[in-house]
Amino acid sequence: MTPAPATPKALRDLNWSDFSALSPREKSGYLLTREGNLQCLIYSQQFDRPLLDHLCGLAEYAREAGESDLAYLKTLLATRSGALYFTQPSTRTFTSFSLAARALGMMCEEIRDPEMSSVYKGESEIDTLLTLAELADAVIMRQGDHSLINRFAFEVMHRGYDTRILNGGSGSEQHPTQALLELYTLVSHFDLVNTKGGSFSVGIVGDLKRSRTARSLSYLLALYPRIRQIFVAPEELQMGDDLTEYLDETGIAYERTDAMDDTLPMLDAVYMMRMQDEYGTTSEETRRKYDDFRLTTERVARLKPDACILHPLPRRAELPIEVDADPRARYWEAVNRGKFVRIALLLHMFGKDDLEKIRARAY
Repeated sequence: MTPAPATPKALRDLNWSDFSALSPREKSGYLLTREGNLQCLIYSQQFDRPLLDHLCGLAEYAREAGESDLAYLKTLLATRSGALYFTQPSTRTFTSFSLAARALGMMCEEIRDPEMSSVYKGESEIDTLLTLAELADAVIMRQGDHSLINRFAFEVMHRGYDTRILNGGSGSEQHPTQALLELYTLVSHFDLVNTKGGSFSVGIVGDLKRSRTARSLSYLLALYPRIRQIFVAPEELQMGDDLTEYLDETGIAYERTDAMDDTLPMLDAVYMMRMQDEYGTTSEETRRKYDDFRLTTERVARLKPDACILHPLPRRAELPIEVDADPRARYWEAVNRGKFVRIALLLHMFGKDDLEKIRARAY
């Protein structure tokens, strides 16, 4: 069942200073379409439980769709266009967004090298993005500066544009669609929808301080009260205080630890992180400590028989390729699911997400 739409708020009366001072949850109401669907997806905190359940169900339909279903899906956004603006490296997010858009019939253009755009001539990135907003129905972007997509979303909504904005990763702050596909994978393997079930533990391991994927997944997991989050990292790379304060405010159980071997046997799922050294230098001492947070095959043997191993990829030494053979390794499956959860998200953002209408070919 399609969740009841949220109530949008008008942004015309707010200036940039006022908007930027709001928390992500406070901004959420200003980033909706007139119908109450997401128009600009910037933060993981914009999701709520009904929307997550809805998107996972819609993604599962797309993943299991037969040829005639896929052919119909390809008509749903056939009059829409998308622009992928990626100024940071990407393989999985870029490709799955591109394929998801095309699976719905969208025409797509891409900019991956700013030097091939008017930025090379001195144009500001915000002007480049506003140009894309004038030309395309959706702008999907990845950039190293989180403030840029925040300002872009403000300008789009303040000017009354109808353009959709999707965050494909912004700095070390946010990666909402990566978190969405990890959650979809977990939901597919565990009864997370049943909040009356027993406790469930997810370990997030590695460079948590600088990982946008770790932070974004933590925000989504906080919508499932039965889940206990365990942050496993060297002290200098532990999860930031801003996020744990958010968990405190929402009453979510969590703990911080550097004892990986003691923690592994109690986990139902483990989410591995690589060293995020593109966001600052890392001391040699910290690098040496990081070697103690590798998920070796010996450590995998300590996990529960039905545990789930995830990694946003790309990986380094923290997750040896030998682990791929273990049936608990689900990260390649999650890559596959990424395309379908982004199909679901695009359908929602363009108001074509009523599954009963899709099944009945009623759009």
